[in-house]
Amino acid sequence: MRRAWLLCIPLIIGLAGCLKDDLDPAGLTSNPLDPDYNGPALIELVSDTARIVYSGPVHVDTVVEQTIHVRADLLAPGTDYTLYVTLVNTGEVFDYSSEFPPPEDRAYHHVVPGVSYCYDYQLKVQFSKTKVYRYCTTANP
Repeated sequence: MRRAWLLCIPLIIGLAGCLKDDLDPAGLTSNPLDPDYNGPALIELVSDTARIVYSGPVHVDTVVEQTIHVRADLLAPGTDYTLYVTLVNTGEVFDYSSEFPPPEDRAYHHVVPGVSYCYDYQLKVQFSKTKVYRYCTTANP
């Protein structure tokens, strides 16, 4: 009988280790890589501006620009990501991959004063995309 108890002890310990609570997907919102993340912004707007571009004394264009910052401190060290930017007004998508910060050609050109122009920012880590962060700037140079 004592031998049977000795065999049951590892079985009981093993089964007790497998007992887990049910997983609540709605409660999984603390990982910055999840689309439902609700913590501090992973992608922050640093500055935005609308400006007039001149070539000498001639007005050439009006542009809207946004500068963003990816909070890499919220990611695991060594996390490789790709930055995707969607120009909402036109639907154009740009993949900046390792070009960070994004190049200066990310500006909206030929903007109309008083109109709001928006960028959607999103990171892609391996095969998943993060939550979308949308920032809008009104073209008032």
